[in-house]
Amino acid sequence: MARWSLRARLFLFFLALGLGSLAALAAGLWFALHRGADTEAVSTAMRVAVVAGFLILALTAGIGYLFDLNLAKALERLAGAIRARANAGVAQEIDTTGLTYLGSITDAVSEAAIRLTQTRSAMAETVARETARLSAERSQLERLLSDVPPGVLLCTGRHHLVFYNGAAHQLLDNPVLPLCLDKNLFDYLNDGPVRHAHQRLLEAGTAAAAVELVCTTHGNTRRLAARMRLVGEDTADPAAYVMTLRDVTAELSADARRDALLSEVFDDLRPVLDDLAAQAADPQSRDQALSAVQKRLSALSARFEAMREGERSPLPVMQPVSNRFVVYDFELLSRLYAEKIGEARLDDLTYVVFDTETTGLLPDQGDEIVQIAAVRIVNGKRVRGEVFDTLVNPGRLIPASSTAVHGVSNEMVENAPSVVDVLERFRVFAQGAVLVAHNAPFDMEFLRRRERELGGRFDNPILDTVLLSASVFGQAETHTLDALAERLGLSIAGSDRHTAIGDAVATAEVFLKLKDMLAAKGIHRFGEVLRETRKHRRLLKDLN
Repeated sequence: MARWSLRARLFLFFLALGLGSLAALAAGLWFALHRGADTEAVSTAMRVAVVAGFLILALTAGIGYLFDLNLAKALERLAGAIRARANAGVAQEIDTTGLTYLGSITDAVSEAAIRLTQTRSAMAETVARETARLSAERSQLERLLSDVPPGVLLCTGRHHLVFYNGAAHQLLDNPVLPLCLDKNLFDYLNDGPVRHAHQRLLEAGTAAAAVELVCTTHGNTRRLAARMRLVGEDTADPAAYVMTLRDVTAELSADARRDALLSEVFDDLRPVLDDLAAQAADPQSRDQALSAVQKRLSALSARFEAMREGERSPLPVMQPVSNRFVVYDFELLSRLYAEKIGEARLDDLTYVVFDTETTGLLPDQGDEIVQIAAVRIVNGKRVRGEVFDTLVNPGRLIPASSTAVHGVSNEMVENAPSVVDVLERFRVFAQGAVLVAHNAPFDMEFLRRRERELGGRFDNPILDTVLLSASVFGQAETHTLDALAERLGLSIAGSDRHTAIGDAVATAEVFLKLKDMLAAKGIHRFGEVLRETRKHRRLLKDLN
């Protein structure tokens, strides 16, 4: 019973009180009946008892309802407000509307929340002053790393990305699968040469060893010269490694052309040698053989000149990186991987938080997606540069009433990719991650109805911020995205609301705060979250 909510326990209390009162009334009647009371008196007493029983039930139910409305719900709401300020960094004052019957408790909690905010602000200022120098040094280091000409990758021993710079992003990023933290390196590179080089380094057993290799991107569109070495045994993952990458596609193509040209030259040189040999054997045909040799030598001279020009021509080079940046999270080197997702800690999972805008609310009647956007959360933090955002051609007209909500018009999607193309790209983008959405069943219906046309299924685990909110604040609260953002001290610009990317970012920020509040309640693992949210599934049915 300790796990039950306050409202459930109060309900049981008043239920027991009402049933106990009825039982006491029935016991009194039974005692009177067995004491030999006359029949008329007993009959009258029974009628009175029935009326009294109904009055007792009505009174108990009425008082229980008032307790639930003015005490249990108020305490549940106050508890949610306290958790938001203690664990989600909310700084605004507690809204005391509807908390009148709690008396001085509300004032005491409000004062404590104000003190907590003041203390936190003072500590934040101190920490900010102390970390300013470190932040400046980190920014300088990031600028230096972003200017490194080769692409640089840092991977865990399980070949998951921990660091990449702008040059690596330019080499490996592609329209099908953008380069992202915690993705498997072999989503971008053919694995054979990389695995072989990694195994050689592990067998060498020293961080000083390095291996040179040539690897290719999927589809062999690029050939990359790489240098790999282990990070070292002093890291959390001794099998982690660093790779530097350089595009040698053009160089290898030039070498191949040069080899082919030399082969042709040698083929042309053979007849010249044959003619010279014939001339030496038969002096009478010297003039004719000499003429043939001169013609062939002229052709060879032209061929050699072409080769010389080719050597002087500069090789095609990779264009300089337009975006100077680095993306990293070194804590991924020490991240634990659970055998079963239900046992995984929440921060040890990667999340893709997404939102869709549609032609209408009825996918089973032909409504389609017109815009989809998503952001990634890795190691409990949103990765700013890793975003999926695109318009979608729904293959049908967008009603004016829908355009009025999300602002996407028929002209805007005229040249956009089709629903199937976009959903296949999104499926690959979200592969291996937990999907998070606000009122997820609505968005997932638009995705799953197209699975037969895609190359795979949306079989990701799913979390819904509506249910997470109910787990933290209780079912009685309002769980719209706007209400949640306001309750958690988040601001959503009006121009961003009801756009796919704006709502996806807002949902991601809400999710991060709710996740911290769940942890404060002792809910740390994915399986525990699922068990908690299942208690509130009725909310989604009502919402939809």
